Amino acid sequence: MRIQLILFIILIVTTSGYCQIVEGVTYTEDEIAIQDKFVEAKKFTLIGRFEKSEEILKQLYNNDRKNPAIAMELSKVYSYLEDPYNEYKYAKTAFDNGSENEYVKVNYANICIDQEKYTEAIPALQQLVSKNKRSEAYTDKLATAYLQSNNAEAALSAYSNLETQIGVTENVSRRQYEIYEVLGKEEKALNELEKLSNAFPSEIRFMHNLASYYTKLGKDEKAMDVYKKVLDIDINDPAANMAITSASTGDGDDNNYLRSLSPIIENKAIPVDRKILELVPYVDQLNTKYDQELADALIMLSDKITVIHPKEAKSYALFGDILLASNRPKDAAKAYERTLSINDKVYLVWEGLMEAYTETKDYQNLLKVATEALDLFPNKASAYMYYGRANTFTKNYSEAIDILNEGVFVSGKDLYNKSNILAELGRVYSFKNDFDAADENISKALKMSDNKNGLALEILGDILFKKGDTAGAILQWKNAQNAGNRSGGLAEKIELKKL
Repeated sequence: MRIQLILFIILIVTTSGYCQIVEGVTYTEDEIAIQDKFVEAKKFTLIGRFEKSEEILKQLYNNDRKNPAIAMELSKVYSYLEDPYNEYKYAKTAFDNGSENEYVKVNYANICIDQEKYTEAIPALQQLVSKNKRSEAYTDKLATAYLQSNNAEAALSAYSNLETQIGVTENVSRRQYEIYEVLGKEEKALNELEKLSNAFPSEIRFMHNLASYYTKLGKDEKAMDVYKKVLDIDINDPAANMAITSASTGDGDDNNYLRSLSPIIENKAIPVDRKILELVPYVDQLNTKYDQELADALIMLSDKITVIHPKEAKSYALFGDILLASNRPKDAAKAYERTLSINDKVYLVWEGLMEAYTETKDYQNLLKVATEALDLFPNKASAYMYYGRANTFTKNYSEAIDILNEGVFVSGKDLYNKSNILAELGRVYSFKNDFDAADENISKALKMSDNKNGLALEILGDILFKKGDTAGAILQWKNAQNAGNRSGGLAEKIELKKL
């Protein structure tokens, strides 16, 4: 067994270039003894007895300080011993005395890079690249060392030299593109993408990268030309179809554009994320300013997404957001409930469901869901607000006040949620007919939001109405609407001129 292990070690040593045994050469007894010691040290390294290996190698090194094989092996042992100083020290010694040994150079360069001694790695890497002109691995390391030494031009030159040897490749073009991007040389970055796409004219992925960059640079016509070439190869390509559909409707009516997306939305091959991203800007637009036609178009498309992607929680979440923005809170609640049945880890969905229950005045379900949300997300300030609101409307006033005060503390520097929580405190105190405390909290909420908190303005209107000031109440309710409060309940108060 011992003989087999020694033979195995000798095989490793001789094939790795550490110790050259030349056929036909006669070795002295001292040389053979040194080789035996070296092999013994390797054996101890292989079985994890690094201190013993260090001891033997140090003895050998003290007798022959210019032997690169011994110095390199010592460097490896110190690597195992997690001694970076000596790991580097002996790797450098091996490199300085290693002549043309490739393994010594690689080892030294890698240690320099690992220890962020990039400038010192460069000479070794230059030698390696000079001897291996077609090696992407060595050129990548050399370019990295140049970049870390703030010499981007040298890195680009290294890649250019490699490209003359091996031709255009994805790795080299990508790296040159990235460097030009960082340097802000957009046209040269574009040239790299064009060169790569031209070299591989049937590779759709490269064409997408090029089209996206054309779009970024405002070269929309060139981007469309590329997308058309993509469709010549794959007529069902999702991104190309979506880009061309968007360009064909261009600056036209949003609603017509959305309806034109139906074939894309119905395409099962297009990922749900891409479809959702296409609709999100219009959902934001709907939340900012309500438009019935826009709402109808978004509801139609998002409903199709839930049918085509029934196992995706995000498809129902989008549907819920659109229904809530479209003043259909009962339907929104169902969509959010479905979302949570698939994935209950996203707090914004819980928030949407609690808002939907508020709009439908389903306060028992609001209390149930707010309790769960607060348990799952104790660091979310709005969870305290909804739980407090639920307790206010179910007449658990003391619980509401306690949890809302806790929410004020949790909200910290989050002035938006802190203002909303103070507004809810104003509500609960008004329900208790403690109008002094109600006014105090509403005043704080409005001051904190520069009088722009739509929820606080609505509750202020409620308080004024309870005090008998109907005209003042209606004024504040309208102010709440102008501040962005699009609650259906608020619109009803204004229309009926009462709570």
